[in-house]
Amino acid sequence: MSSKNFLDVDESIIEKNLLIQSNEEQEFEQFVSGFLNPESGKLVKPAPGLCIKLFKTDKSKVFINLCHHADIPPPDDITKEELVEVFNSKDPEKFCIPLSIGIEHMEIDKSNARVPVYDVAVNSEFFKKCQNDDVFQTFIVCATIEGVAEKFKIDISAENPIILKNRKCIGSLQQHRIQQRPPRPSTFKKKPLIQELNSKASLSQLDIHVKPEYRIYVQPENNPKNIILDVWMPDVHNSQEIDLKCGEDCLMLTTNKQTKYELDICLPYTINQKNVNVTFNTITKFLSVVSPIISSN
Repeated sequence: MSSKNFLDVDESIIEKNLLIQSNEEQEFEQFVSGFLNPESGKLVKPAPGLCIKLFKTDKSKVFINLCHHADIPPPDDITKEELVEVFNSKDPEKFCIPLSIGIEHMEIDKSNARVPVYDVAVNSEFFKKCQNDDVFQTFIVCATIEGVAEKFKIDISAENPIILKNRKCIGSLQQHRIQQRPPRPSTFKKKPLIQELNSKASLSQLDIHVKPEYRIYVQPENNPKNIILDVWMPDVHNSQEIDLKCGEDCLMLTTNKQTKYELDICLPYTINQKNVNVTFNTITKFLSVVSPIISSN
């Protein structure tokens, strides 16, 4: 049998070319669909904004390209204080943000692995507002993650998203078809611009007192060893602003900013007060408290 010489080929080059071809075919199909059915919407190419790295519950990586375009309808104008009020209203649909979520496409990350990527586009002016304010940026990142998870029925961990500093997107942004229809109106009611205050009111009375959103769960579920408390405080910038006190079966939390978060809850288990682990994520604004459970046996 005659021998043949073969060249070693980098498979990632082949995969990358195949992926580019696949994306081009998807965009071509979108273009033809719009040409045959003009009423289906306007085809636009958004500009890059933020690249968000996340993980599924199975530890596999997921990327979201948060991009923007001027033709996407903007949400209702809202202040930071009003946005905090929406978060604590138990009704997140009071404030609606028009999102254009593209189809899943596979790209190659810096470790040369194929990863799923989702492009989510928002209005350009609203994106600028989110860039200049941590509360708005936290809100749009959370809304984007929730939108992708709901549309594609995937379980994404939103506790520690990583916003990549050196890149605005991964792969090539896809075209989006923008429906020519007005956005769903928000039901959030703004407070009057002029509000009568008691002339004797002190500055402390004008502070905003808010009960933050939180959730409690145990790990593992069948035989709990740890109880975990996650508290979301979008107006807190660092851990120095938080005062946390742990009892055997209770937790008390306060902050010293103008937006004063206050939380006093009873725990369903007795915990080891000397071995409590507390972390605060300055990007997601989540405080995580992990406490070992003292066995009742």
